[in-house]
Amino acid sequence: MLLPLGAAPVLGVSLTNITLLRLDQMGGLAPGNKRFKLQGYLEEAARRGVRRLVSFGGAWSNHLHALAALGAEQGWETVGIVRGERGDDDTAMLADARRWGMHIVPVSRQQYRQRNNPDWQRELRARFAPCLLIPEGGASQSGVSGCLELANMIRRLQHPARSIVVPVGTGATLAGLAAGLDANYQVLGISALKGAVDLDQNVQALCAQCETPSRADWRIFHEFHCGGFARTTPALRQFMQAFEAIHPVRLDPVYTGKMLFALWQLQQQGRLVPEQPLLAVHTGGVQGRRGYAWLA
Repeated sequence: MLLPLGAAPVLGVSLTNITLLRLDQMGGLAPGNKRFKLQGYLEEAARRGVRRLVSFGGAWSNHLHALAALGAEQGWETVGIVRGERGDDDTAMLADARRWGMHIVPVSRQQYRQRNNPDWQRELRARFAPCLLIPEGGASQSGVSGCLELANMIRRLQHPARSIVVPVGTGATLAGLAAGLDANYQVLGISALKGAVDLDQNVQALCAQCETPSRADWRIFHEFHCGGFARTTPALRQFMQAFEAIHPVRLDPVYTGKMLFALWQLQQQGRLVPEQPLLAVHTGGVQGRRGYAWLA
């Protein structure tokens, strides 16, 4: 579960102060942080007495992949509203989801932009009733509440690091860690998105919904997105391949690869204290490597 990265330098930079929390090794068919984020929704659905879960995502969505996996494991009906015209949903990720019983509903990109529109959400609830509609990426209070357990797990590990680093998409995992850890910790987020100007505000709002007596200081680095969500650069590809040649860990280029590459750059630039221990969270997503030919 915990992997100290050791003294062997990656492209000339030592990451010896970093320990990797291997969530990618936990969770069965739904490894990584997604199982934590979805747990709150499963509990909410159980309280409401509904067995059908509906959510949104792209054709390579880790969120929908995990939802389908949990549905297969625990007996939930699952529906995925997938961005893209019919025929764009022929991916390895959605093939897994279909095999696990998820009903895939392709919608146009224009219609998908309405995913937060209350009118369309009401239509979907009526169409798939009785159901629980889960926002894209699980980004709401229920998703954050599930990530409080991740914060509890980090405390139970009793690792000396008081700086926790996590990749950021919707911000729900970061919010759960910030709300679940106390003021002795700081949580550093590495945004995978380009131009996400409202991300800090969203995380603040998610944290405010959690009634916790104390919370960790947190901040988000926005400059390490490598061109935007799911995009890569030659430098990121070079780093990931060099890292995997040294460490027995597979990275995903969307989240954890960018997070570690960001830490590598911060270390190289002298912006991190070399002797300060860091706990970096591997949030899974390695099944998405199938969408990148250079990782085959």
